[in-house]
Amino acid sequence: MLSKLFGGGGDNSPSGAAQPYTSQIPGVAHEGYDRSIGRGRTADAGLDNEYTSMMNDPQAFMNHIMENYKPSEGYQTQKNELMNTMGNTSAAGGIAGTPMDQQNQAQGVQGLLSKDMQEYLANIMGIHDKGVAGEQGVSDRGYDAQGRLTDTLGNSLNQQGGMAFQEQQQQNKDANERQNSMWSIFGKALGAGGGFALGGPDGASAGYKLGGGAGNLFGGK
Repeated sequence: MLSKLFGGGGDNSPSGAAQPYTSQIPGVAHEGYDRSIGRGRTADAGLDNEYTSMMNDPQAFMNHIMENYKPSEGYQTQKNELMNTMGNTSAAGGIAGTPMDQQNQAQGVQGLLSKDMQEYLANIMGIHDKGVAGEQGVSDRGYDAQGRLTDTLGNSLNQQGGMAFQEQQQQNKDANERQNSMWSIFGKALGAGGGFALGGPDGASAGYKLGGGAGNLFGGK
């Protein structure tokens, strides 16, 4: 009776009204961020392997890059031109076919080959660095998405917790106000009845007996 008289019942609280919407936040957030987070984690794993390989065994890393090296067409052209030039020079100097001539040709060819290999390595490392930079970008976006997801879910929980805290405070306040109102009405009813007796007319213990309207309100005779 008092619950109906002083309020209560039903879930009309702010958190109850917001629940159909707040419950969707985790799903929407995961849908928006999980793909970037997953790709970022994959990129992290690849970068870890790459950096570990470069740091732990640089020579093996270099050998892996150079194992597919083949002399370029430019090298072959330059080599042929060098050999023709050196052959003509050697013939003119009268040293063609001598050990000195052969040594000079070997040094010239080795110089061209070294230059060609360095250009190959520079090109490959340029592509490699671009790939690493791209993976680092994917990793960074994944890290950023992870942070945004964490913030979104944390803010949602914080908002729900805040509403629950405020509602509990309001419920406690309302409960105190209802209790105070109840005792105030009860006191006024007692005062209007002109007093009370602990026993009935025959002396038997018949409960409280209130006078006037208050007695009638609470079942007195």
